[in-house]
Amino acid sequence: MPRAKNPVQAVQRTLDILDTLRDTGGARVTEISKNVDLTKGTVHSHLATLEENGYVVHDGTEYKLGLRFVDLSHYAKNRIGIYDLVIEEVDALAADSGEMGLFTVEENDEGVCLYSAEGEASIQTEVYVGYRNELYHTAVGKAMLAFMPVERRDRIIEETEFEAITSNTITDETKLREELEEIREEGIAYNHGETIHGLVGAGAPIRDQDGTVYGAISVIGPARRMDDDRLENEIPEMIHRAANVIEINLTSL
Repeated sequence: MPRAKNPVQAVQRTLDILDTLRDTGGARVTEISKNVDLTKGTVHSHLATLEENGYVVHDGTEYKLGLRFVDLSHYAKNRIGIYDLVIEEVDALAADSGEMGLFTVEENDEGVCLYSAEGEASIQTEVYVGYRNELYHTAVGKAMLAFMPVERRDRIIEETEFEAITSNTITDETKLREELEEIREEGIAYNHGETIHGLVGAGAPIRDQDGTVYGAISVIGPARRMDDDRLENEIPEMIHRAANVIEINLTSL
């Protein structure tokens, strides 16, 4: 992620406070003060300003994120021109597969989940709308990475700090590049429990006629239901059909 050359300290402090409220679900001034390493007086001043503008609310003894962020998220999602085209197909993917369907875009070298739909048998995961992840260990991330312009892909890979999130996570640049080549040949990417133990998935990019990558869609589910045949045949067929419908409709935008 790009770093500011001259970060504004007051803004960074506010963002740290908001991150704390997100991570805790709500916290007292004392707890926030310890988390962000600021005095209680400084934290209270930031919170008062945020509360006045609707970005936090005071609930009993705790501060929590305000619903003003819902308004902002609505406008942020609307700048993704294909959002409305995608959600119908992701809903269909979830219904047909019985698993969780996702739509993810890339921003600042990370994958950002913009939409999720639950099938009849889908399991609860830590993935939510707004969830961010590195590109190298998810199906949607690798799908987007594989079809990016070469220069951009190379830069992201070179700057990636590989981490063994699970025993299946790729932590070698050469192996990742080899897998990305296979993805470009087959048009489908896989996650074999590389992000969450026991959770697998398949994904494909959404591209226009010029090859521009708009995002990626995927289906994820437990390995016990997603055996090799289903993961490598049935699910990819569903994903390719959905991606094809979206890409056809892209031409009318």
